[in-house]
Amino acid sequence: MGVGRTRRTSKFVAYAHLLDACPRRGCPVCRCLRELTLRALDTLLHEQVTDPETRRRLDRSDGFCAWHGDLVTEAGGSALGSAILYESVLRRAVARLHEVHRELEARPFRGWRRRRRASTPSSLVAAQESRAPCPLCVDLVESEAGYLRTVLDFVADGEFEQAYAGSAGLCLPHLELALARFPGHRGAAPLVAATLPKLERLAADLAGFVNKHDYRTDAALTPGEAAARTDTLRFATGAPGLFGHQVPRRRGARGSDPDARRAGEGTPSGDDDAGAALQARLDALAFEKARLEQRVAELTRELGEETGRTAGLHYRLRLLEDDRRVLELNLAGERGAARTWERQLRELEAEVAALRQREGSPPASPAPLGVTGPAPDPR
Repeated sequence: MGVGRTRRTSKFVAYAHLLDACPRRGCPVCRCLRELTLRALDTLLHEQVTDPETRRRLDRSDGFCAWHGDLVTEAGGSALGSAILYESVLRRAVARLHEVHRELEARPFRGWRRRRRASTPSSLVAAQESRAPCPLCVDLVESEAGYLRTVLDFVADGEFEQAYAGSAGLCLPHLELALARFPGHRGAAPLVAATLPKLERLAADLAGFVNKHDYRTDAALTPGEAAARTDTLRFATGAPGLFGHQVPRRRGARGSDPDARRAGEGTPSGDDDAGAALQARLDALAFEKARLEQRVAELTRELGEETGRTAGLHYRLRLLEDDRRVLELNLAGERGAARTWERQLRELEAEVAALRQREGSPPASPAPLGVTGPAPDPR
């Protein structure tokens, strides 16, 4: 695999998911996010339908977005769970529309021109301003960042490098998002280098698809050329529904009427252009805010991990200090015992010398090593 055992233990679930997705068709990150969403929906509809916090999040967002709402039908055995969740959403929508209807009925009709300048019902404006984003989309931001970070971390690493070489590569939205989300990452250049050959092959297949539609050409399409058109669309847009559409919508703000101009009639006014630009700016700021919050969460988590590691090192240092003190105490005790034995030995030698002096015999010199028995007679 090209990496050691320590590096392997640092890999996490996203790495395994991406390895499984690489041999399959399309962007690996798009596929991982779709399968992760299906698993999350299945868990939500089977285990969290009665969870109060889950119900509150869905009530605030008026249910799921269009993409996740469509995926609900693919989550196995989800009919009862989705019906329970959307019963609450529908009940809130009915109550809100009753309030809007009462507000509209209370306004006198003063002609079509005056009606066009009427303000949007305040209850509808309040509902639009308080509507939260789809909770699954909010949760998906963190997972998406994790998958992209994993691709950048391991794109030049043995096993994953081979798996990515055999995949279709990241789609253009996810490739650009990875480079913009993690600027200066060491895996950015290898990721682009590994993706470019795939796009060049795709461009050649697409050109072949176009050329072989010429009536003067009898050659059959290769498998790559036959799939080039669909693969190019998937590369340019990502998985269906994941990145959403870009149809501009006019918010029902005060002083404007969403029904004042039907689609296809006339040209947009300057106020409409300004409102659309402002809304686009607000959407961009909201998106950037979500990404910054995600970055803050990541940094906070990393800080917690570093703090934990630092505390562990301090604890180990304290243990080493305690061991050092114990060793010093033991060494001091051994030194004291040695001095005591030396003092006792000197005392015993002095007593032996005194006894021999009282007996009138000169002190005997110590016998050489290895010699036993009585001393020789001097005569």
